[in-house]
Amino acid sequence: MAKRVNSAKLKGILDLDFNAGTGTVTEVVKDVESEYDFFALLNEFNGKSVSITIVEENELPTTEEQ
Repeated sequence: MAKRVNSAKLKGILDLDFNAGTGTVTEVVKDVESEYDFFALLNEFNGKSVSITIVEENELPTTEEQ
């Protein structure tokens, strides 16, 4: 069966303020900073069946840094 996939992928710093109801993701690509409205992005998928994955990346220390 054929499928159509609607997806969004952002990589950056997530900043949520639940008291103010705001959320942004700030990406930095080649020294250019771009900010995206995280809740507006989520709203595009509201009421739809979705799969959500959140990944945090951390650099590992080298043997010289330990």
